Amino acid sequence: MNVKEAIDAALRRIFEEGLHGTRLPTPVGYARGFERFGDGLADAMGPSVRIFRRGHGDLPDLIAPRRFTERQLLFKFFAPIPLMSPSDKLGSRVYLPDAYRDRIRQPKVLWRSQRAELPANEAFPPGDVWFKSNHGSGTNQCIRYPLEPRRRRRLEATARDWLTRVHNARLALWWYESMDRFVYLEEDLRPASGESAADWKFFVCNGRVALFQHDADRFGDHIQTLYDREGRFIPHELYAPTGDPVPMPDDLDIMIEAAEAVGQHFDFIRVDMFRLGETIYLGEIGLVPNGGRTPIRSPEIEERLAAAWSPPWLGEVDADAFRSYYEGRLPAEADATAQAS
Repeated sequence: MNVKEAIDAALRRIFEEGLHGTRLPTPVGYARGFERFGDGLADAMGPSVRIFRRGHGDLPDLIAPRRFTERQLLFKFFAPIPLMSPSDKLGSRVYLPDAYRDRIRQPKVLWRSQRAELPANEAFPPGDVWFKSNHGSGTNQCIRYPLEPRRRRRLEATARDWLTRVHNARLALWWYESMDRFVYLEEDLRPASGESAADWKFFVCNGRVALFQHDADRFGDHIQTLYDREGRFIPHELYAPTGDPVPMPDDLDIMIEAAEAVGQHFDFIRVDMFRLGETIYLGEIGLVPNGGRTPIRSPEIEERLAAAWSPPWLGEVDADAFRSYYEGRLPAEADATAQAS
């Protein structure tokens, strides 16, 4: 069976049997991919299924998926996703409860705009800042003020591209297109050595950390080590080679609590943090890590994540359970924004 035939057969069954919540109304404050794509759903799913087959050697089970990456693929098309997307880098903090905001910082935003015109050189002291967009991945550059005219023209051309680009249509990450688009400048938090800060990324399934990864030297000899909720080393691999375990920070419990506090709003989420000295920073909040395109290297990790995640929208869904799961789950600010839209 080829990819098109597999998708068409699966979608016929999904809609005929009302699987994955397709007969149920979308919860208030959310949207779903199959409704956004409409008659183009099969075409939208095609690239994701082909990428899965290339990486795994077989077609995904779109009816009763057992693997984590299969569920991530279906998540893009059938899971209710908040209208105020946690993937918005300028808005993600609303998902961090107030109780943690004194302990978990975010980098300071120095300037933002919906126009591709960078601030004048006089607006900032000489030095490095990060130039980013809020609605995509890979849209970031470290730049140095003051800007030479030629450099400014190039950066403003980049800003125009970022503000108009569809974020990875191939991977069907449609929620990025629902965001208000900004380019912005952010403080540079790199250590004096110029090295990037180590990342800590927490996989939160149904409100509980299933595992977390520590990334070191991402732009060089990338090493990614894995740990369980208690900080015990897991000698398997996620998306990159493993290495020797690293010491756990003294306030790991705060990081775990904060990740789970964010995770209360979602059936699955990855909460990224990084540390500088004793300060913890909230990074990105990811619905579908790597866009679902990268196979997990160790089957043990695939199984661990699948076992930890019970999506409330997957398979045969009870209408009352579905409704009650999503009612009141959004934080007040996200709910108010969704109601206004």
